[in-house]
Amino acid sequence: MNSEVNQPLSSIRALELSEIWAGPFCGSLLGDMGAEVIKIESIQRIGRGPINPPANAGGYPDNDPGKEPWNRQSNFNAINRNKKSLTLDLKTQPGLNSFKDLVSQSDVVFCNYARTVMENFGLSYEQVRKIKPDIIYMLMPGYGNDGPYANYRSMGMAIDAITGHSYLRGYPDMDQSSNSLVHHPDAVSATNGVMALTSALVYRAKTGKGQFIDMSQAESFMTHLGEIYLENQMTSSIRKRRGNRHPDFAPQGVYKCSGDDNWIAISIKTDKEWYQLKAIIGDNSLEDTDLDSLEARLQNHDHLDATINEWASTRDRYDALTLLQAAGITSGVVIDCGADSYADPHLNERNFFQIVDHPAAGLYPMTGPIFKFGSDQGRITHNPAPCLGQDNEHILEELLGYSRNTINKFKTDEIIGTVPLPGSDMGGSRRVAKLRKENSKD
Repeated sequence: MNSEVNQPLSSIRALELSEIWAGPFCGSLLGDMGAEVIKIESIQRIGRGPINPPANAGGYPDNDPGKEPWNRQSNFNAINRNKKSLTLDLKTQPGLNSFKDLVSQSDVVFCNYARTVMENFGLSYEQVRKIKPDIIYMLMPGYGNDGPYANYRSMGMAIDAITGHSYLRGYPDMDQSSNSLVHHPDAVSATNGVMALTSALVYRAKTGKGQFIDMSQAESFMTHLGEIYLENQMTSSIRKRRGNRHPDFAPQGVYKCSGDDNWIAISIKTDKEWYQLKAIIGDNSLEDTDLDSLEARLQNHDHLDATINEWASTRDRYDALTLLQAAGITSGVVIDCGADSYADPHLNERNFFQIVDHPAAGLYPMTGPIFKFGSDQGRITHNPAPCLGQDNEHILEELLGYSRNTINKFKTDEIIGTVPLPGSDMGGSRRVAKLRKENSKD
């Protein structure tokens, strides 16, 4: 278990079977809270990007995949901090038995694969609870564990669409094809998953009972759209895309500041804020008292946008932010997910980025844990994402008590390993080998 006993989940061990974002981010958050999170992977099928990407491929430090691209993949490393990695071939009896041995010493099992994956491994909740009756077991597929969509495959952008969120995004004069693909439901599911798991841990502490958690990523995200559904029930109308505008706030938008592609977002929510904005901009065209009502500002939004853009175009975005915030006006600079972010004074003062030394990816600033607990004096723990199978021997020998002979046989039989097998990035090494065999007969 985690030796950092001042963290809230320091006595908890969680087994994670997941990939992409929802499950991995859920595991990272548990790790941030002190849980010992063991990520179960395999060398037969990996979720760490291609094993032979082209040279200069994006998504790697310095666009260099290196000799171990599976350990340098940026998406994986960004959302798998504070974990251990154990590779097990769960399609073999020894691998399955090892997982069951691990379950007997764990508190939580969670999985964001398709609904049937765990069942096909012989690791359904009913089977796992026979090993550990008080286990907390969560399945978080795209659409839940029953219903007509239960077996549908999903990704973030498909979930975004089916929840109705994609319909709301974009500008009124553009159709759905102009929308960018987003995976926001994954992050929401991750945080809701943490809430569900920690609630179940509290329940177990009170009753001694574990439980099954049925978590639908789509339903988890739809709760963020509550006002949209209420509006429809009250008005019988469908919410249309609004772009940057809002029927209760005006002016509202994103305005270009001086420099190359520098912007600031501004939202005027009250008449008082409007008077403050007029004073700051100092443009005579805004002094018309007819603009002092929300209705008039909404009707003249294009004119207001043009005036604010003219004012902003000669100002540094941070100087504009300082002026607006001093007047109590809701505003924020638009920063990119790169140099802008790393240079942001607020994020740096709060130590949001940590310099992380990854054994394969090198030394880089990484976004940090989002929790700071007083019980731990606000200390930040940010261990780099694990390399594939880096904790195999420690877990099997130190935790499960396996002999060196057994571990060495596991390596020989490819039950464990640290290098993915050919085809493991293409749906699984067994699947690829089978297809190649079938093709060779033609």
